[in-house]
Amino acid sequence: MTGHKPPFFTTERRQRQEQGNWALSFADMMTLLLCFFVLMVTVSKVDPARYQTMSSIMSEAMKGKAAPAETAKDPAGEKRKNLFALQKELSRSIGQETEALSLKLRPDAVAINLKGAVFFKLGDATLTGRAKTILDRIVGPLTEQQYELVIEGHSDNIPIHSDKYPSNWELSSARASSVARFFIARGFPKDDIKVMGLADTRPIAPNTDGAGAPLPDNQSRNRRVIILVKPGATP
Repeated sequence: MTGHKPPFFTTERRQRQEQGNWALSFADMMTLLLCFFVLMVTVSKVDPARYQTMSSIMSEAMKGKAAPAETAKDPAGEKRKNLFALQKELSRSIGQETEALSLKLRPDAVAINLKGAVFFKLGDATLTGRAKTILDRIVGPLTEQQYELVIEGHSDNIPIHSDKYPSNWELSSARASSVARFFIARGFPKDDIKVMGLADTRPIAPNTDGAGAPLPDNQSRNRRVIILVKPGATP
């Protein structure tokens, strides 16, 4: 006996080894397929940022280099970026005038909240001197770029009956129109402005408590003019 095993032992070992390699390859293939389907679900709604992230993950998983994807144009993303930049510029322009107005970034617009107590006397639609000074700070950034304005007038629930303003509909419309005329006088294209009077139909706080008693602070908050700044149509 030489101590060597018969050839069939070597053959059996080779077969087992080949079977093990096949299982490993199959597991790798299933892992890659799973990654592929995760990628497909992730990019089913096109989001360039998420697509780029998943592309990097897939590239790392496959130990390869992903082909550079063509940068997709996202008009909605560009609009959001432009509006965010506008909000920052307006914030710098208004400085510390936070008691007079506030800014809020919406999905399709920057909302400028002009607080009624600063911009108008009670029951009147004439801009105060301070209001004009503040509006002068923001008219520049809005006029220089191609924006569209929707100017909304809002009131509280206190009824008004006068020869000039028979109801809050007329008062809220007149206040929004005063702001629009100010912008037009400073060079903003009138064709890019829309004016709406909404009276007390969209309060941001309850005008009364549960018993129906008035809430003066909330009523003051509801007396406001909102300027919605939207990206203009592409020529």
